Amino acid sequence: MKRVAELYQLFLDYLERGTLLVAMILVAGLFLINAAGIVTEQVTGSSLVWVEEVSNLLFTWVVFLGAGAIARRGGHIGVDILHDFFAPKVMAALRVLFAALTLIVVWVMVYYGYKMALFVGRSQTSLYLDINLYYYYLSIPAGGLILGLNAIGSALPGAPDQEKLKIEEAEL
Repeated sequence: MKRVAELYQLFLDYLERGTLLVAMILVAGLFLINAAGIVTEQVTGSSLVWVEEVSNLLFTWVVFLGAGAIARRGGHIGVDILHDFFAPKVMAALRVLFAALTLIVVWVMVYYGYKMALFVGRSQTSLYLDINLYYYYLSIPAGGLILGLNAIGSALPGAPDQEKLKIEEAEL
């Protein structure tokens, strides 16, 4: 079991790096597109109408991918004071409870998010670029899937230790 947990944590390390890399590229694209829109409007006096559509698409993907990626390292809102009051075994049980509750939310995100993406994608496209809205809404189940995988990883042995991460961040 320990070996399986180690391999899963290794998989999550690569998933996290890949997800954050994609998110960084999308943020860079978001910045460049908005900068181009601002410059074009200042120079020509008219705006690029498609900038808002592409920005919304990139932003939704960044938000949902980022939310899924930070779950394993405790990046979401939490109660840090609990670490001081509970024993390590109790904290391990709370991490399992957190993972179970998160998986319920993940199921809703993935199942209904995908159903919504399929429903909207059948008939709706963006106004100017004619992008199928399926690609906008697909970010919800994609982020939910990454969130679920990371929630499971946070409950398994070998998950990044939250206290150790805080110390490392403080040293930077």
